Amino acid sequence: MALATVLGLIVAGPIALMRIPTHLQLTVTDTALVIEPQGLDSWWAGTGRVEVPLAAIASIRIVPRSEAPAVPHRHKLRPGALHLAGKITAGVHDGTFWDVRNGDQLLMITCRPETQFKALVLQFANPFATLTRTRTVVAHSASRSTTF
Repeated sequence: MALATVLGLIVAGPIALMRIPTHLQLTVTDTALVIEPQGLDSWWAGTGRVEVPLAAIASIRIVPRSEAPAVPHRHKLRPGALHLAGKITAGVHDGTFWDVRNGDQLLMITCRPETQFKALVLQFANPFATLTRTRTVVAHSASRSTTF
């Protein structure tokens, strides 16, 4: 009985953790947009920091998940790239950086050609507020740092 309980916790624990929202910090400096996954997000995404020069950003918008770039449908479970269809997508998949759970309204930052990433697809608790603040700061290229 004790072994069954332990095995149940080992299986249920990670599944429950995938249900909690993403934990991202988005900072706009005078030269770059910085995404810092926090906690388990940094492990799932395989990085503690992604930095995109402001000059590399082509657009920032909210998209439904159906309009986000396609992710291969096979399950991947390795540091640096994780994809469990409909549950969590994190890390770099086909040139796009992801940190998304099962949300539908996603912040998509499209990058210009020949940059490190094609796009960044991110999930925030309030994507519309994050979009408004990020667009405003990026448009003004403030000389100070702003954190969301």
